[in-house]
Amino acid sequence: MRRPTALLFGTMALLAGYRATADDHVTLRMQYYREPSTRVVQPVMELEKDLPGGFDVNTHVLLDAITSASAASGPAGDNIFTEVRDEAGIRVGKNWSRARVTLAYSYSAESDYWSHVVAGGAAFRVWGDTGTLSLSGGVGYDDVGKRVLGSAPTPAITGTCIPNGTRHCPLDQRFAGISYSQVLTPTLVVQAGYELALLDGYLASPYRTVPQQQGGEVVPDKRWRNAVAARAAYYFPRIGMGLQLQYRYYWDLYYKLKFGFVPTAASDPLSTTGGNPWNVRSHTVEGRVYKTLGRDVEVRATYRFYSQGSAAFWCDPAGAQAVGSSCYTSAMLYTTDPKLTPVSTQYLEGKIYWDATRWRGTPFAGWFAAGTFELSYGYYWQNTSYVGAHVLQAGYTIPY
Repeated sequence: MRRPTALLFGTMALLAGYRATADDHVTLRMQYYREPSTRVVQPVMELEKDLPGGFDVNTHVLLDAITSASAASGPAGDNIFTEVRDEAGIRVGKNWSRARVTLAYSYSAESDYWSHVVAGGAAFRVWGDTGTLSLSGGVGYDDVGKRVLGSAPTPAITGTCIPNGTRHCPLDQRFAGISYSQVLTPTLVVQAGYELALLDGYLASPYRTVPQQQGGEVVPDKRWRNAVAARAAYYFPRIGMGLQLQYRYYWDLYYKLKFGFVPTAASDPLSTTGGNPWNVRSHTVEGRVYKTLGRDVEVRATYRFYSQGSAAFWCDPAGAQAVGSSCYTSAMLYTTDPKLTPVSTQYLEGKIYWDATRWRGTPFAGWFAAGTFELSYGYYWQNTSYVGAHVLQAGYTIPY
């Protein structure tokens, strides 16, 4: 349930606006995530090249190696396993005097999930190049499977598609976004935007779709995700410092295809809360401070706070049992998934960029003098059973 949103909104961000990186560059990056139960190692390579006629092309490949405990063996026990995800993508852009158009495709594959995404975007500079209007949209076609380990229970298939060791279930996605940025002064830029994603298909976890008494779930098959965001960036030239502040509000609901996309009525048998069984709401506030240190070094500090309410059909088993009830009594939709609980997280990160120009003329090291190194460390706090996590990233970008 987390993977489609990250991919779609990430693609939309990639397509929006004009390029901020140097032309003709190669970036190598290694990212590492570690919490008590999960470890993720992700190498990434990105290549960008300008072409004749105002065209440019960007490609990337990455590998996720995820080591964690798996629920594929059923709620009665966990197995330690390593999951590998491969992703590759390409984006082609075309620039005119005041406009830019892009088209992108990405493919992601792992043992129990396969995704194709096609997206396009356009950006237009207005008001004497002080404003930029950006539009983006696309579609995604996913297949959800199930990695079967040991004696994992396989539920009977009765109409609704349920993944098992041999059957995949589809998930179709449509998404779009619009944003506008405006230069107010030579040192102040503001931006605002809206994004939506319509998901139709299998939205549950294949490892939680088991009978109720085993802690399973029944999740709606449609979801309309919305997000609005505002951002401001200010630069202090005298001290070489920049400030950024961003706020994002997210909400979702169930929709049904009746002569177009219309919110479901309160009488719909899938609904438990007046036509909206999802009803997840979240707030994100993020601040960043950039500071140059001398000619070649820049440091960045980031703080992000995230607060999320639970889905309307989520139930706390311990709380229900304490009052002599059950999460599954007369419920048509139900889940105890911790990802749909009330969640609060904080993230604090420090990052350093270093232009290696001082290495020019030195043996061997001089080969890297034209590039920029980056190194960051962050710590992630969350109030769920996943507790805290360490996030480490190292990268190198070189123009050519």
